[in-house]
Amino acid sequence: MSDAKKKIKIGLATKILLAMVLGAGLGFIFKGSQAAWGQVTGPIGEVFIRLLKMTILPLIFFSIVSGVSGVADLRSLRKIGGTFVAFWAMASVLAALCGIAWAYIIKPGIGIDLSGGGEYSTAGVSIIESLVRWVPDNVGASFAQFNILQVIVFALFMGIAIALLHDTVKAKEGLVKFFVGGNTVMIRIVEIVMGFAPLGVFCLMADVTGTLGQEVLVGLGKMLLTQYASYATLLIVVFPLLLKFIAKVNPLKHYQNIYPAMLLAFSTCSSSATLPLTMKCTKERAGVPNETVDLLAPPAATINMQACCAEMPIYAIFAAQLFGIHLGAGQLVVIILLGVIMAAGVAGVPGGGIMMSAIMMQTMGLPLTIVPWIAGIYRLIDMPNTMLNITGDTVGMVTTAAVLGDLDRETFNAKKGAIT
Repeated sequence: MSDAKKKIKIGLATKILLAMVLGAGLGFIFKGSQAAWGQVTGPIGEVFIRLLKMTILPLIFFSIVSGVSGVADLRSLRKIGGTFVAFWAMASVLAALCGIAWAYIIKPGIGIDLSGGGEYSTAGVSIIESLVRWVPDNVGASFAQFNILQVIVFALFMGIAIALLHDTVKAKEGLVKFFVGGNTVMIRIVEIVMGFAPLGVFCLMADVTGTLGQEVLVGLGKMLLTQYASYATLLIVVFPLLLKFIAKVNPLKHYQNIYPAMLLAFSTCSSSATLPLTMKCTKERAGVPNETVDLLAPPAATINMQACCAEMPIYAIFAAQLFGIHLGAGQLVVIILLGVIMAAGVAGVPGGGIMMSAIMMQTMGLPLTIVPWIAGIYRLIDMPNTMLNITGDTVGMVTTAAVLGDLDRETFNAKKGAIT
């Protein structure tokens, strides 16, 4: 009886989803009086947006520095690490292109006008000019002026410099601990901010549906469809092509080998929580040598995020369509690079996709209007997203082992039973 009386805990993702539904309902039902109740919901929603923006720069800085400096183990075996990095770069760019292609095919933001007469421009991120402007000439000014691109470049240099320090240098251990500690603190701050997400999403959704109505929900549905189409392309086309023509293995057999990890990732929405099973499947069922898996799997769970690389461009193009902004080829290149970098640097943060969407909007000069919408449906994005991310990890490890001639093809092709 006592167990029955225990309080049922509702996860944050469920709370945000409920808040989104309730907020949308409020907006529809009381649309005629939005000017009155909007005096309350408007400021609350604005505070939530400001809290998100508050965390962006320090989160980027600490997460990228700690992440890059911690990937130094890849250098201990250059052959394996270099091969995997080549796979990561190729697969990540292909994934981003999938997201861009489906965003322009489905056009989730077309038909909804959020410009409201305002002028929004991404002219400042022209690829030719920004490649030079990405390099900061004054780091303090980069932070003060909220120049995310320059902060990312400086963080990459800082992380690489720490990773290249010799292990005997006493300062290296202290620096790594400092940035890992800073990243831990920022993750905790993000957790606190995300605790306000249900209230913020409720207020923001009430405001937007109170002014635009069902158009917003239609756009969200199309955006979700765009995400799923991109994920399906990765699973059915991109990964199988890499496995078939580079690793020279049967893609269906690979999915059979690692499906237990895929199912766990789908249900937990956590690459880190799935890591032990991912490693077990890749070693015992896919035939990748133990030392290769031990070296690659931990950093891969953080930086090798193909689903995130497909996810980020969709948000940017969706927002650009909502605000009537044309994105040129150079700006799409910037979006791809940003998606790859952010997927590698911020993937381990709770609600990481939500935070990355905010960073993408801020960097591209777009309003953060769609961030609460993404938060509201993120659980529906996160489940297949995580599954695809760990699938990409295993594809990368199998491909690396195959290219180097280390893959145990007999184990890979053997008939498999239930994992023990």
